[in-house]
Amino acid sequence: MKAVVKYDNVAGATEVREVPVPQIGPDDVLVKVAFIGVCGSDPHMHHNRVSYKVNVPLILGHEFSGTIEQVGINVKGYSVGDTVTCETHADYCGKCELCRTNNYHVCRQRKGFGFQADGAFAKYVKVPSRILHKLPTGVGMREAALTEPLCVAYSALVKHSHIKPGDTVVVIGPGPIGILCTKMASILGASNIVVIGTDGDEGRLELAKEFGATMTVNSSVQDPLPLIMGLGDGYGADTVIDTAGFSPTLKLSIDVVRPCGQITKIGWGPQPVGFSLDPIIAKAVTLQGTFSHNWDVWEKCLVLMSKKTVDLNRLITHELPLDQWEKSFALMESKQGLKIVLTPID
Repeated sequence: MKAVVKYDNVAGATEVREVPVPQIGPDDVLVKVAFIGVCGSDPHMHHNRVSYKVNVPLILGHEFSGTIEQVGINVKGYSVGDTVTCETHADYCGKCELCRTNNYHVCRQRKGFGFQADGAFAKYVKVPSRILHKLPTGVGMREAALTEPLCVAYSALVKHSHIKPGDTVVVIGPGPIGILCTKMASILGASNIVVIGTDGDEGRLELAKEFGATMTVNSSVQDPLPLIMGLGDGYGADTVIDTAGFSPTLKLSIDVVRPCGQITKIGWGPQPVGFSLDPIIAKAVTLQGTFSHNWDVWEKCLVLMSKKTVDLNRLITHELPLDQWEKSFALMESKQGLKIVLTPID
C-alpha cells in the first residue's frame, strides 16, 4: 500500500512510499482508512520543527475514520464492516498508576499514531481494539475523521477548565482547535467569548462567530488588551485558552487573565518564553497544561456530533487524495485551508 512516510528527523524528509499492509495481533483490528485529517503538527514534523521525538521511519497521520477490515481473535464487540474512529494512543502499558486511573494518555510508555507508531496516512492502519469507537447513527466518516480535534477542545475546556455561565473566555488562535474551543465555551454557557487572531485569519475569525464567538480581534491591527479589560467588571478574562502556544501568546494570556483566573495552554511552544512569569504568582492565576484525551471524552464528543450540537463538516475546506499531501500542508501553512481531509490512494 502507499503511505506518506517521514523517514528522517531532518527538514523535508517525507515522501510517498510503498509499504506492507500492517499485520494485526489478537487484540487488534485492521481499519481500512476512509478519511484522514491533516493536523498542524503534520507539516511541523515534515519541516522538523517539533520539540518532541519522532520515531522514524514512520507513517504520519493520527486523525482518521474508516471501516474494520479484519478482527483479531481476542476482539469482542467489533465486527468486519463496522465504521469507526479511534483515539491517538497506539500503545500504552495499561498497568501503571496513570493507566489505572484513566490517565493513560500520559502513560510513560504511550506511543501516539503518527508520532511514535505508524499512523493513518495510508490505506490501512492497525488499531488496538481498546481505543476503537463505533460511529453512532448520523455521524458520517468524513466528519468522524475530525473527532480527535473536537476531543482536544472538549478535554481542555470541560475536563481541565472551570468555565461557568456568565464567564468571559478568551481563545487565542482561530485554527481548528481554537474554533472548537470557542464552540465548547459557548456550550458551557460563557457570556463573552473573545477569539484573537492575526493577519490572514480574517476568514477564520468570521467562522469563529458562527461557532459562538461574541467578539473577534485581529491583534495585528488592534490591541486586544483594552478591549478585554473593558468587558464586565474590568478585571479581565475568567479563562484564557492558548491554542497557539508561542511565547507572545502566553504573555498575552497572562496580561488579560483576571486575578484568580485560569490559563489553559493547549498549544506547544518549544522556545524560551523570554519574560517573567511572576505575574502568574502575583495574580494567583492557575496555569493549566492539557494534552490529548481519553475514552470518556471520545464517547461524549461522538454524542455531540450525533445530536448535531457540533458540525465538524463546517471546518473542512479541502478534500485531497493522499499523494497531494504536500499541497495540503502548504494550504494549512498559508491559512488558505482550515481543515483538510485526505483520502487513501491505490
